[in-house]
Amino acid sequence: MKPVRVTAPADAPVSLAELKQQTRVDFSDDDTILQAYLDAAVDHLDGWTGILGRAMINQDWRIDLMCWPAGGIVLPFGDVSDADITYIDPDENELVLGRGEYEVVETATGSMIRFRDSFSRPALFDDVSDAVQVTFTTGFGPAATDVPSALRVAIMLLAAHWYEHREGAEGTKIESVPLSVDRLITPYRRVFF
Repeated sequence: MKPVRVTAPADAPVSLAELKQQTRVDFSDDDTILQAYLDAAVDHLDGWTGILGRAMINQDWRIDLMCWPAGGIVLPFGDVSDADITYIDPDENELVLGRGEYEVVETATGSMIRFRDSFSRPALFDDVSDAVQVTFTTGFGPAATDVPSALRVAIMLLAAHWYEHREGAEGTKIESVPLSVDRLITPYRRVFF
């Protein structure tokens, strides 16, 4: 059940202007490369493949399931604020599961969809890997100001570090992630047990 991002965040956690303040760059010649490092720093932290294991700014993701799982659906992210469930019935109709049939709850390890006691699992179309589709919104909120300051600072430090060390000398090992970045992000990383 690998999640797929359906809608990217509408905002970035850190703007180019903020990064330029961090790097003390007051000219526009390096804007393209600074933006590339900024985007790379966000990608390094954010989303399913990011080292945080979570989304920073609200974005929509989808998971596909072959059947109705017993007990509920464990979502691959925490901080889920909304979820919609569609399913394919035996006649190949795509139907929406009513919101009254489930709720999104936060657990110690993330978010999950818990079905109500009255939920009667509808029959599904066989032999498809996406008989049940869950689309959900995850993130700290819709704006950069919703992202914890420590994560915003970590993004700026990481992008600034890569900008500063963009031409490593032959045989010199350049630290890819400064220790300060690791310490800033550690409290926000999702840990899987």
